[in-house]
Amino acid sequence: MGGKAFIAHIIRRPGFALTAILALMVVLPCGADAAPRAPVVLMLVASSARSDNAMLGALIADSFKVELESQGIRVVPAQGPAADDRAIASLTLKKHADFALCAVYTLVGSEIRLNARWINPSLNATVGTASRTGALNLSFDAVVASLVDEIVAGQRQRFADLPPEQVTEAPPAPAVAPQPAAATGVAVIGANWPPRSLVHPPQAEKPIEPFALSLQSAPFIATFQALNYFPVGLSFSLTGLYRIRVPGGLFGFGMSSGLSTFHGKGAYAEADFYVVPIGVDVLYGTRTGSPLDFFVHLGGGPAVFAAQPTSGASLAKVIPYATGGVGIQLSFLDRMGLSLEAGYTCFFDSPDPIMGFTPSLSFVVRL
Repeated sequence: MGGKAFIAHIIRRPGFALTAILALMVVLPCGADAAPRAPVVLMLVASSARSDNAMLGALIADSFKVELESQGIRVVPAQGPAADDRAIASLTLKKHADFALCAVYTLVGSEIRLNARWINPSLNATVGTASRTGALNLSFDAVVASLVDEIVAGQRQRFADLPPEQVTEAPPAPAVAPQPAAATGVAVIGANWPPRSLVHPPQAEKPIEPFALSLQSAPFIATFQALNYFPVGLSFSLTGLYRIRVPGGLFGFGMSSGLSTFHGKGAYAEADFYVVPIGVDVLYGTRTGSPLDFFVHLGGGPAVFAAQPTSGASLAKVIPYATGGVGIQLSFLDRMGLSLEAGYTCFFDSPDPIMGFTPSLSFVVRL
């Protein structure tokens, strides 16, 4: 068929022409590629009580953020009371988010109750709910994960209906007016969305405080042969550590000293005993980014051992000691925290060592 005959055939058959045009629109590049984008969720965590626990609220918000981001959802944190759906929808649009997740927590004895609402700002209404109750311990993340799985499962179709982002290359500068070379970038255009960069600059990790001081108190609960002389004593210590960042957490090393005292009673005499350890301490702890971290601690060195009997001359000598334990640290404010440690200490006296459990509470200051 010649060129003129082909044109005449198109004119006589308009349906064929329309089909050909649509096929060309599909095949030819349009200058912009549709790119799927992750939904953006405004996350608001609040307490049902009048007085909000800021530290607990931050811990719950961190758990929600981790679980949402693990499912490919961008999280925009927000602060404020758990207002009505219309107010939250308005805030969601101001923050350029697709949806809002409002979680309200209630402390009931030793348990915590979570009630979550998924809000669609275009409808000014809640389009999904979920609730869970669990203990505030190491299994709490699993409780949050279960709640997030349930509420997100009902939103998958809404995620699929979100308008895709259009990725276009920035147009070249006019040739008539040369401009200084500028960094090229990729622009993201979405419905009702301001332009923003697809490549986010790496965020600097928060620096650590290199020095930590802890003041510790603990009962000395005797075990083994020490039980023959006393059941319980008291221990106090002051520890200073220099801390550095290592893979997976923090490593600290420094010095420790203190006082352990107990009243011992033997078959023929009784005395007050005082032990002053002066040794080296090392600590390895996690760095989770939340207020809650875990650590393991070891220490040892010489100790001055003194005994003051009820009658007779006093005795003093130097003996070695070793101590260790595992614990949990809870941070509050910026540079302060409390730690609980399940520890064990041994003073290597002769002929029988003095050994016991030292469950301690410490006040920690980071400098």
